[in-house]
Amino acid sequence: MPIEPLRGDIRADPALDHQLRAVLARLSEGAELPRELPGIAALARRLVEGAPASEIDRQIRDLSHAGYVRGALVSLAAHLRLRPRPDLVLVLARELCDALAPDLGVELARAALALPEVEDSRWQPTGAYAAANLLLGDTLLDRGDPLGALRHFEALLAVDIDHARALRGWSTAQRRLGRGGAHASRGLALLEGLDATELVAGLGVDRYELGRPLGRGRHAVVYQAFDRRVGRDVAIKRLVAEGSDGRLVSARFFAEARTLARVRSPHVVALLDVQPAHRFVALSLCRGGNLRVAVRKRLLGPADLPRVGAQIVSALRAVHAAGAVHRDIKPANILVREAREGSPVALADFGLALADPRSGSGHAGTLRYLAPELRSPGPAARATPASDLFSAGVVLLELALHPQPLPAVFDQIGAAAFDPEEHVPKDLPDGWTDRLVRMLGPDLAARAG
Repeated sequence: MPIEPLRGDIRADPALDHQLRAVLARLSEGAELPRELPGIAALARRLVEGAPASEIDRQIRDLSHAGYVRGALVSLAAHLRLRPRPDLVLVLARELCDALAPDLGVELARAALALPEVEDSRWQPTGAYAAANLLLGDTLLDRGDPLGALRHFEALLAVDIDHARALRGWSTAQRRLGRGGAHASRGLALLEGLDATELVAGLGVDRYELGRPLGRGRHAVVYQAFDRRVGRDVAIKRLVAEGSDGRLVSARFFAEARTLARVRSPHVVALLDVQPAHRFVALSLCRGGNLRVAVRKRLLGPADLPRVGAQIVSALRAVHAAGAVHRDIKPANILVREAREGSPVALADFGLALADPRSGSGHAGTLRYLAPELRSPGPAARATPASDLFSAGVVLLELALHPQPLPAVFDQIGAAAFDPEEHVPKDLPDGWTDRLVRMLGPDLAARAG
């Protein structure tokens, strides 16, 4: 819902600042910086210019759909520490509650609700007070806390007894309390509370001892775990999507596992176990983070281009030999085996992969790594091994140019006309200048050369 702006800035508030610092601490690692991505830079510029919340919300959602949600939210949180605005605080809280970090979103919304300026908007039907209470009510209901949700719905009904959304939420919370707290998850709230629940309940399989969470997405949580049977650490990727979309998401989840099972390469994350009844798969564990994180930690740099490039190309050859196309090659999906210099990399996350390139649209993946032939709409656009190689070329160019950002042309939707010789450095070692020019060129057959 649109939030009516408040007059003036929020006074410095320790509780709010504490929550904003917590957001930065949680999300900064691996987040794209304004100097690295024009879209993030544009967002930062509009924040400084005082753009309306509706425009900022739209920019963040566009960046989220393109795969840059962390960078967008980090830029917003950093700006809010300097120039807090209640409408933008709630934009940030809503995005956090939508799966990325619901615990932080709840605490941030609570901090906003405690501000005198937000309390003063109590009688505005679309004000910050109403928006904060609705966000907290809906989120707590999804988190399995109907009693906590009830308090926020009742706060809103005390102001507007006929508020339709608050009435629906209040009724749902009452029903769930009447059933002893049973609730139905919509599959998007991947919660801190889930971590504790899963760690206590386990996986339903005695073989694995569940450890700390490593990451989360909209439909799955990844944990470090110990395989008691063979005595090694593994990564457990557990599906948590339920509700109306649960069956479709589950089918895609295990289709990803079947695709991965056909691939044989030391530079592809290995599938170790599949447990459909318990909704998880076990994968080889990579301890060094993803490629972007490793570069920022100086575990990798431009000098590693020949080694990393050869390993990524080798991984893609194995994927393509298995008859699949990955469709989402980007730094976040290339993991580093160990947290040390010289560690090999491994291709991961086959959630968008096509087991048969002849089926399905090519319109998937992240814009800046998308091949030019896939950027134009139309049924003729199909993902192929050549489009994977183009994406890998962009990743390697990004590594070669570090700490300089990628050319802006990669972030343009209609960037079909692109001259790689204009942007690829001329002095890359071991023939990688020519190799990258071919990978980023328009000749699909030459990309594999």
